[in-house]
Amino acid sequence: MLVDVEKKLIRMKVVYYGVAQSGKTTNLEQLSEIEGLSLMKLDTQGEKTLVFDFATKKVKVGDLTLSFALYTIPGQDIYKDIRLTVLRGVDGLVFVVDSQRERLKENINFYNLLKADLLRIGKRLEDVPVVFQYNKMDLPTSLGYEELERSINIDQHPSVCASAVKKEGVLETFKVLEDYLVSKVERMLL
Repeated sequence: MLVDVEKKLIRMKVVYYGVAQSGKTTNLEQLSEIEGLSLMKLDTQGEKTLVFDFATKKVKVGDLTLSFALYTIPGQDIYKDIRLTVLRGVDGLVFVVDSQRERLKENINFYNLLKADLLRIGKRLEDVPVVFQYNKMDLPTSLGYEELERSINIDQHPSVCASAVKKEGVLETFKVLEDYLVSKVERMLL
């Protein structure tokens, strides 16, 4: 969190984190369309995120402006250094889960990787608010909500079911995290 008292601006960083092709970029694309945000994408030829995607969302809190810098991380392991760079300074996380049964183990491993990545940048998972998004719930191979909660969300973070390609659950997921971060700022101001 960066505070610019003169401009009455608080900058916060939100990172969409998850396995490759879980729907992180789709979330940011859909959220950008819904909210009228400008989205910057850096893709490879295969349309996988190479470096990151980025958008900014602003919210008024009293006479302050909260500016949320929204990032995605590349899910491929060869980009772990970029992933760590994007995570630095994170204020909130959306953990995007590919809800398909065949990706369960990969999602669990990536959640453990998130914990390790946070430690590498000097943070603990307990210190960063996280919202789980169970994406691709519209697919016939997706696991049920209860099974996903039991298998992946072992630390009991707030969670939202979604189908990002259909714009379902995209805004709701961000809103859960946004509300938490706004209330955190409001508590700081008291």
